[in-house]
Amino acid sequence: MTPYKRYLVDEILPLEPTKARKMKKNSSKYTLIDGKLFRHGFTHPIQVCVSGEQCTRIMAELHKGICGSHINGRALSSKAICAGYYWPTMREDCTGYAQQCKKCQQHAN
Repeated sequence: MTPYKRYLVDEILPLEPTKARKMKKNSSKYTLIDGKLFRHGFTHPIQVCVSGEQCTRIMAELHKGICGSHINGRALSSKAICAGYYWPTMREDCTGYAQQCKKCQQHAN
């Protein structure tokens, strides 16, 4: 997400022409509001772009926190999107997080 933020602020593109073309094309999905990066979704109007520890905290809260339903990775990523969050590796991270939950592994079919 950093290259998109850099492109929207300073219009700096990658040196490779294919990556530069791809970034120009996909940058229309992103916008900066007060220095924070947001993504325009197709089904959801606007999503906050998060990274690092925020992703782990969001997954933990949705999986076993207040909203805790101990759902699988695919449903967890859908729930995060519905909650208004986005990060590029969402599907893989949520699947890995759900597979590491001991309660889910013990009581699942």
